[in-house]
Amino acid sequence: MKSNHLQAMALVVALTWSGATWAADTAQTPSLASRVTHYAANYTVNPDGSHREDRAWSMAVLKPEMVAGASRTSVSYDRQLQKVTVTEAYTRKADGRRLKVPKAGFKDAPDTTSGLQDLSIVFPDVAVGDTVVLAYRVTTSKPLFAGQFSINESFPKTDAYDDVRIKIDVPASMWSQDQARGFREVKRAEKAGRKVVEWAWDNPQPLKSAPPKLSGHELEEEAGVLFSTFRNQGDLAKAYGVPAQAKAIVTPKVRQLAEQITQDVKQAPREVAKALYDWVTLNIGNTGPCLRLGSVVPHDVDAILDKRTGDCKDHATLLQALLKAKGIASTQALINAGTAYSLPKVPVASLVNQVINHIPSLDLYLDTTADSVPFGMLPFADEGKPVLLADGHKDGLKTPVSPVGFNQQVMKTEVIVQADGSASGTVDVALRGLFAVNARMRLRQLTQVQSADMVKTFFESGGQKGSGSMVKDNARALRDTYGYRTQFKVDQWVKLPGPGSFTITPMFYSESPVADYVAAASQVVDEAVETACSSGHSIEEYRYQLPANMRIDQLPKDVKLDSDKLSYSATYQFKEQVLTVKRVFDDRTVGNVCTPAHAQAYKDFAAQAVPDSTVQVVFK
Repeated sequence: MKSNHLQAMALVVALTWSGATWAADTAQTPSLASRVTHYAANYTVNPDGSHREDRAWSMAVLKPEMVAGASRTSVSYDRQLQKVTVTEAYTRKADGRRLKVPKAGFKDAPDTTSGLQDLSIVFPDVAVGDTVVLAYRVTTSKPLFAGQFSINESFPKTDAYDDVRIKIDVPASMWSQDQARGFREVKRAEKAGRKVVEWAWDNPQPLKSAPPKLSGHELEEEAGVLFSTFRNQGDLAKAYGVPAQAKAIVTPKVRQLAEQITQDVKQAPREVAKALYDWVTLNIGNTGPCLRLGSVVPHDVDAILDKRTGDCKDHATLLQALLKAKGIASTQALINAGTAYSLPKVPVASLVNQVINHIPSLDLYLDTTADSVPFGMLPFADEGKPVLLADGHKDGLKTPVSPVGFNQQVMKTEVIVQADGSASGTVDVALRGLFAVNARMRLRQLTQVQSADMVKTFFESGGQKGSGSMVKDNARALRDTYGYRTQFKVDQWVKLPGPGSFTITPMFYSESPVADYVAAASQVVDEAVETACSSGHSIEEYRYQLPANMRIDQLPKDVKLDSDKLSYSATYQFKEQVLTVKRVFDDRTVGNVCTPAHAQAYKDFAAQAVPDSTVQVVFK
């Protein structure tokens, strides 16, 4: 379950671990590892948006595998702006005894990843048949945005809940709107200057859990409640934008830096913008979590330059100031960098968690926190997302997606097989688009020693003994292409003399192998859920120089498959002891959200390619 103000809720450890365990058909009672017997969240809001949360929950432990997960939980909070008071914390034994959490069972320490404070709680003597109980209060002295309040309480339908209650108490003078998904309204009243709304939900028979997947509309798959004092998404954008835009000022330091960065480039707006984008991307570190309580206003641009680090809003503010220094107008934009490709009608601050830049005159969106992404591109997580412009907001805007045919990989492999079955060779990989971005990100920090270890580990994973080295493109050159070349040796690639066989498969890591596309044949398709998707083009070329004592006995046949948006082909030739193979998978899917029908069609097509992609070359 998730809450927008507390990043780690009370049941994080327990519910996350057990989510895959609670699998059952909807038509029968599942064999549960645990069950939330009660959950309540009560919000009391002040006119300035500050508020108090009273939370209480209890969870029954039903199976041994849940004991460890149920024994520990945590509450995360902002130490500067929030106060946490635990009112109840105990283990209720099966015989009714209450074992309170001792003082030593509480540990309050900073979480270096989130920047928040983490209060961990260890329940004593938890066993099957027991129930763990926690109740606590969080008092927030300063709201995320002044005079505003919004929440998103969400609950997975794959988990078992006997009784869930959400209650919100706000001043009657505060305009508000709300939306419930699956919850039933049990109270809506206005009295003594206060407005109270309460909802209830239960889920005693959870849905059968599905394999992990990217969903285009993740929020709609969960039960929950949205509540907001923002009238529309534009108001939310303005609440962030007004103070943020005021920070994007051209100081003498910013002006001097902008001139220095662009002194050797053509002064066309696009070239100038690219130079500034590259500099911020490569020289300002990303400190991580961006929009959270107490941190919604960017730092001063000079301070960002002095520290050479900042979160997403600091990055966006600095780039905006640098662009302004060169006469290029831009604005900042809020998006969701998760797996949600739509926003609800009720504006909730927690559903926009990333700040990027927009240059209207160039029709470009830029994200300098992605240090492997070239100018003009966005990370996949940013593509196709609703945009809330901090200045000049318009409903319906979305970030662009990669054009069909842009994401490409060409992998060329040459293998020289010796008479004793050992082999050596090279693997050349040329990438473009998101594939280039991903490979640059994965490989940029590898040293020569680490690269050699990577080659060795690759062969060890297949039960072989191998070695090699790698040469990579310059990772600091932010281009939409990237490549690397690997040389390898493997002691016994095949067993000679034959007979035997081998499969046509990559001899080293590649970002987008044909096998990944064909793997869609085994994917689970949910007929009610859209999924995240993208296009891609993968070419694999193999050349095997075989020894005289190795004779091909059975050569695979050529294959050619086509559909509306997909194609697959494979060709095989053997001449003068040289076997050449070429496989091509072309995925012309228009991303970044695909219908269940498309997913099913993809699965059916991939199934046709499975026999060839796994075929073996038989030799004597």
